[in-house]
Amino acid sequence: MRDWKFKCPVCGHVQGFKDFLALGVPEEEARSVTGFSCIGRWMDKARDAFEEGEGPCNYAGGGLFALNPVTVHVPEGHDDYTVFEFADA
Repeated sequence: MRDWKFKCPVCGHVQGFKDFLALGVPEEEARSVTGFSCIGRWMDKARDAFEEGEGPCNYAGGGLFALNPVTVHVPEGHDDYTVFEFADA
């Protein structure tokens, strides 16, 4: 799982768990956001989601616009959740 990559549905940036760790995001937090929020949310200079520009954006899948295209089904008793599209590792 540490090598999985995800593509932000807004800006197209490809990111993985190790990218979040490299920015200093704590491991527990990195595990929960790698396929759910664009890495730009943890960078000093990231463009706003839905605005033109280059590089990662500040989109998060849990906000008003839930654009995460992949639904992960979990065992009974837990809620399903959505993540970014998988990208090549």
